Amino acid sequence: MNKFIKIYIQIILAVLLVPVFTSCEKEIDVDLRSIPPRIQIEGIVKQNQLATVRISQTVDFDDNSGYPFLKGAIVTISDDTGNSEVLTQDATGWYMSENIKGEEGRTYHMSVVYDGKEYTSTSKMPPHVELDSLSMYKMPVMDYAFPMIHFKDPKGTTNQYYRALLFINGKQHPDVNEFVLSAEFMDGDVFHQFLPVFINDDDVDPIKQGDELTIEFQCLDKGAYTFFYTLSRIEEAQVNPTSNISNGALGYFSACTAQQKSIIAEWEE
Repeated sequence: MNKFIKIYIQIILAVLLVPVFTSCEKEIDVDLRSIPPRIQIEGIVKQNQLATVRISQTVDFDDNSGYPFLKGAIVTISDDTGNSEVLTQDATGWYMSENIKGEEGRTYHMSVVYDGKEYTSTSKMPPHVELDSLSMYKMPVMDYAFPMIHFKDPKGTTNQYYRALLFINGKQHPDVNEFVLSAEFMDGDVFHQFLPVFINDDDVDPIKQGDELTIEFQCLDKGAYTFFYTLSRIEEAQVNPTSNISNGALGYFSACTAQQKSIIAEWEE
């Protein structure tokens, strides 16, 4: 969550700084006015894993104290079979379930009550789609290769939305954008998709020979996909991602299947 909140603040700053860059003849003082904090929620129910929710809020641009986790919220996860559980917050700041785990095909409802307001969302876990294999793809103009995922979208099923997360030697790189894909109009197609990996430092290659690359392949419902798709294009749109949580909350709630595969980065120079 922290990554996209930082981008929100950068966009706000960019708008406020327009007068500075359009007039360089005199010194201009820019008043960075305080922005009312907004709640941000990250709710996740993965297949065969316990439900987790993290709650924080935005801060002013010049506030370097970080994005604090909010305490005292009442967080409830329920499903379409009548199971319901109030989550407890652990030492890391996450609200954790003890009993409710994700099951394919089941619909989940999240309720967060904080400071007298309730934020809700619903997400249905789609069918699992197998990530068949991984390979490396070397573009001639690049000094390193990209990981490539291979999978087939099942024909005639309801699953149509995918997300891929990349971990390099066990860590997500902050500059690597997440990959999201809609197969809504490509029923039954086979996909061979490379994951572009770029960083801000031109002198550093993010992927090196011998690195262990792990892909987490997720199958999403449409609400979660829309959030991650609009998040991936936030620098172009300069608006907040489309949240699937009510009452003006930032963030998302996603019930998804998830699978991980790894590959050692090797390619011909």
